[in-house]
Amino acid sequence: MPAMRWTLALVVALAGCSGQASREAPAEQVVREAVQGAEQGVDTGAPATESASAAVSVARPAGSCGRPIVDGEGVGSIRIGMAADTVKARCVVDRDTMERRAEGQLERVLVVPFEQDTAVVEVNDGRVWRIEITEPGLRTSNWLGVGTPLSTLLALNGGVQGLVGEGNLFLVSQALCGLSFELSEPRSPSGSWNAARLRTLPKSTVVKRVLVIGCRDQ
Repeated sequence: MPAMRWTLALVVALAGCSGQASREAPAEQVVREAVQGAEQGVDTGAPATESASAAVSVARPAGSCGRPIVDGEGVGSIRIGMAADTVKARCVVDRDTMERRAEGQLERVLVVPFEQDTAVVEVNDGRVWRIEITEPGLRTSNWLGVGTPLSTLLALNGGVQGLVGEGNLFLVSQALCGLSFELSEPRSPSGSWNAARLRTLPKSTVVKRVLVIGCRDQ
């Protein structure tokens, strides 16, 4: 299989992330730089014509936020870069609060229910910048999500790569741009993780968290 085009970017990202000024947690910085080549300062938000007036407070019926399908740009009708006010106008939001997230940073989060499950929508500068999935009912159209065995991810077309960040191992694939899958093993990962090394993990290894960060073409 040809070498993945983002292998070199991975090395650069791991070596240089500590010196960059960014609000992104280390794992997201690594994933964005290695997989998507995200550019500092690029606005991926919704058009400027969006305004807070769209967020008039009205009762929202259950299921108003779309089908509970995850892709590289969001979940349901929530999209990376969307104004938080638009999310609140379209969806039921259980909580809009500040929480200490990665590295102890205070982050604004919207907790959005989808039937029996919830998505945690992280907000930066008033817009969605990451969505965290920790419940098994929110999955991709081909049924990937929390609880998916590692063996299923290793079978994806286009190859896979492991990235270490926040003390955890994340699996990414060119076939699933914009998504990263945190694995349940190993407990303290280190070094480089290509597909061959990923196959040495225990057969019981599964996905324990899915992060949606948006996909940009190289």
